[in-house]
Amino acid sequence: MPNRTQSVLIGGLVVGLLSTSVLGLINLFCCAGVIIGAVVGVWHYTDDHQITIPSGQGALIGALCGVVGAVIAGVLNQILIVIGLDFAQAMQESMMQNFGMSADQLEQMRQMQRGQQGGLLWIIGGTLFNMVLFAVFGAIGGAIGASVFQKGEGPPTGPPDGGGVATTP
Repeated sequence: MPNRTQSVLIGGLVVGLLSTSVLGLINLFCCAGVIIGAVVGVWHYTDDHQITIPSGQGALIGALCGVVGAVIAGVLNQILIVIGLDFAQAMQESMMQNFGMSADQLEQMRQMQRGQQGGLLWIIGGTLFNMVLFAVFGAIGGAIGASVFQKGEGPPTGPPDGGGVATTP
């Protein structure tokens, strides 16, 4: 089996980018960003090696893309928070203002959120949760990609003698 590391990294990068801040909204549609990234990883693998893979192998590649993507998204989201480009928090504040919260209530909510977001345990727990969730949806995307992108030689489908059943004349 050819090396799949590069394909997993490419698919994981797509998952990570599509799961970050503003682009993360695409995941509201059945984790579409994760599925797209897994499909990209399988496409790269089959195209690079000119092979057809079974759906199980595609699911494995997709799941790995999801895990890598969750880590990348976690790191990128923390960077965006540090530099002040946290779109999710801006959306939450906008919704709270629409519900008629006072300035004092908004400040209390901000302080509570800072306490939750700043903790290392909170960050690690969220990333681990996303790794599991993204692996599941990545496996779905990988299986879809394996059935769509069929190249060159396919996997062996059975014994060359037509099924291995011996017949006597």
